[in-house]
Amino acid sequence: LKDIQNWISSTEECAPQVLWLSGTAGKGKSAVAHTIANWYIENGGIGSCFCFERTRQADRRQDKIFTTVARELADCNAIMRRALVQAVRDHDGLKRTADITKQWQELIVGPASIASKAIAAPILIVIEALDESGEASSREQILRLLACKLNTSTSQLAELPANFRILLTSRPLDDIHKVLHAAPHVHHVSLDDISSESTELDIQRYISHKLEDLRDVFDDAHFKALALKSDGLFEWARLACEHIKSTDIVSPGPMPCFLEISGTSAKGVHLLDEMYQFILTKIMPKHRHEKVIPIFRSVMGQILASSEPLPITALNAMRQCFPCDDDRYNVNLLMGHLGSLVSGGSDSDTPIRPLHASFYDFLTDKSRSLDFFVDASAV
Repeated sequence: LKDIQNWISSTEECAPQVLWLSGTAGKGKSAVAHTIANWYIENGGIGSCFCFERTRQADRRQDKIFTTVARELADCNAIMRRALVQAVRDHDGLKRTADITKQWQELIVGPASIASKAIAAPILIVIEALDESGEASSREQILRLLACKLNTSTSQLAELPANFRILLTSRPLDDIHKVLHAAPHVHHVSLDDISSESTELDIQRYISHKLEDLRDVFDDAHFKALALKSDGLFEWARLACEHIKSTDIVSPGPMPCFLEISGTSAKGVHLLDEMYQFILTKIMPKHRHEKVIPIFRSVMGQILASSEPLPITALNAMRQCFPCDDDRYNVNLLMGHLGSLVSGGSDSDTPIRPLHASFYDFLTDKSRSLDFFVDASAV
């Protein structure tokens, strides 16, 4: 985090304007992106954070990326706001265009160039989880813009003021790597290449912060043991802390919960899979599978198959139209137990979606989820 903060504030002429942070599932990319964005904006910086989500691919968010970013930058600063208003006034069609190259040039580059004459502080754009935009074709134009590989007479990114910084996170997919890896203004940092000692220390700090209220039960040795067990996966550490704090089930107490999850020998993706199995089995014990698994699959299938995330009220309304009485299940009764795995479960008006992409991957891969497999295509 400190390295990224230093990069944002760097005044060196040779400082790269794009930082691509890659890593496999659970490595903490989202945590880093949101931490940096929140830190910068909360401290008065001019910034925007645009997040792609697999469950929102039907929204075609790639068509809205730069209109959203422009609006958020304008909300942060009056000079940017006036420059954006002037751009839209001069080109009325910008309000409706789906051409992201035009959006980039007229809504980002143009206003930023004007505003930079009066703004010396860095302007930060965070693009989180680009790999979740959909098929490779859905992000091709965005990548070419960031890599200055459009077939135009000018270099689009080179026109940005020197104080612009773009933080991009994604999994290390081939199409993203192919476009970005050779661009001289793009600095690539892989979380998979960071030393295990450094990652372990970061996770230990995270765990000690999350379990600060349980200092009467745990000490630094317990936090270090959990960090070591996490195998470098921030998502596993988050779930472990949630379980220890027991927000979703009747708990035997923090220490028994700690002991339950500290005995695993699994590593990597298997470690996350084991944690998901453990949490779901706690919620739905084996002896109740015959009754509860069909309900779980039906509700989660409905959530995963929806073209866009829907709140509990909408999901329940849809279920009232299901032909079978058994399928007219109150979604609240299940969502109330899945707080560590999905968002929106405690608010009837907030769209429900998996909190982490790895949970979606787990549920939709039968070889990994076993009894908890959800076939979204069958909904």
